Amino acid sequence: MLTAALLALSLAADPAALDIGSKAPTMAQETWIKGDAVNGFEPGKIYVVEFWATWCGPCIKSIPHLSATQKAHPEVTVMGIAASERKKKDQPDTRLDGLKTFVEKKGDDMAYRVAFDEDRSMGKAWMDAAGQNGIPCAFIVGKDGMIEWIGHPMGMDEPLAAVLAGKWDRNKAKSEAEAEKAMEAFMEKELPKLAKAAEASGDWKPVTARIDEMAAKSSDPTQLRMLKFQVLSQADQNAEAIATAKQLLDAKIGAEGFNMIAWTIATEMDDKGRDLNVALSAANKAVEASKGEDPMVLDTQARVYWEMGNGAKAAEIATKAVALAEKSGVSGEVLSDMQSSLKQYKGGSKK
Repeated sequence: MLTAALLALSLAADPAALDIGSKAPTMAQETWIKGDAVNGFEPGKIYVVEFWATWCGPCIKSIPHLSATQKAHPEVTVMGIAASERKKKDQPDTRLDGLKTFVEKKGDDMAYRVAFDEDRSMGKAWMDAAGQNGIPCAFIVGKDGMIEWIGHPMGMDEPLAAVLAGKWDRNKAKSEAEAEKAMEAFMEKELPKLAKAAEASGDWKPVTARIDEMAAKSSDPTQLRMLKFQVLSQADQNAEAIATAKQLLDAKIGAEGFNMIAWTIATEMDDKGRDLNVALSAANKAVEASKGEDPMVLDTQARVYWEMGNGAKAAEIATKAVALAEKSGVSGEVLSDMQSSLKQYKGGSKK
């Protein structure tokens, strides 16, 4: 059922009280593990406030990047706030000791300030207020004490450079963030209800009309058009799905996006309702984007040729796909399916 996956999405958080353009909350009196304490934001200075935890894999992977950022920009104060350390139930609270040990072992590899937010006072004032429920999460605070950007620390290089250069467009960043939140709310709250109603009535026009309305308001409707294609194809609205796929052929959706379009048209649409020329265009773009080095993308391209009746071309490409899959360590059912397809293609054309 189409709605099963959509309904599985959790509801979005309430509108954030803290956002880009908001005044940065005051710094709580935390326990500083490394570096000088930061008790407030000085006018004319730029800060990076990152929330993390010792048990968080992505947080640990971000540490070298944060250290590199601090070394590259000594004029910026980078701090990691451990606001999510876990306490074992009915056990002594060893969070502070564990955090100290972690930071000490990192040594110079963790080249920025670190603080322990024992009661989550900062976590509540920053993360909760901003509607951020995942770590790591970084906030850039500008020279006027206002929040300039919120996001994953691995993605802050460009905004931080713009803030430092005085070229950051805070209003534009705020608008883009609001548009992204609107998209998330649509995906998580509205779309599942629309899809459920459409499945019951068989009328998908309200769904696609709403997606089109959202796309018309978006500065980049690509994601919405991808969504529209998926909804239409799964609802067996093939003519409209193909029309949407054609719009996406010139979009920047990468190998994965083009591959999905090609595979969907070639394998999930009825023979009479599909357009294999569109599928081939998408498959070729996927191969180009992946530089012909992704066995799964080549497997899709081979399948499209097979569906078009060109068994020889399908076998040629599938041979490369299987060889690449074996070389890259693909195994199990995936490799078995690819090998079975190759054998089928070598047997002749489908038509």
